[in-house]
Amino acid sequence: MEEPILFIPSPPVYFTEIMEVKETFLEESTSVFVPNRSDRIMDGVIARQVNYFSQPINQFRLLVFHLANGENLVGRVEEVVGSDVKIKTSNQIIMVDGNEIKAITIDNGI
Repeated sequence: MEEPILFIPSPPVYFTEIMEVKETFLEESTSVFVPNRSDRIMDGVIARQVNYFSQPINQFRLLVFHLANGENLVGRVEEVVGSDVKIKTSNQIIMVDGNEIKAITIDNGI
């Protein structure tokens, strides 16, 4: 008997009967998720500064937060949650809307 020129071994193929499956209609979602952009600090410079000073390695700096109402807070950034900034002052923790911060400077201790 002569050998074939190209022999490709393959597993045996079996045919099985498929039982008819009852059709079920799965509900398809067509909704689109849109992230809430109103819960963020709108000023890009302030947002970057707050995120930078909220990092554990940068939390040692004493900062002055100049607010839109003219008030100045001296403290450290403890946490940023959305547009809310937790500022730890010498005796309390104050939650400030990040959009109310107009400038951040380093406290000179004067």
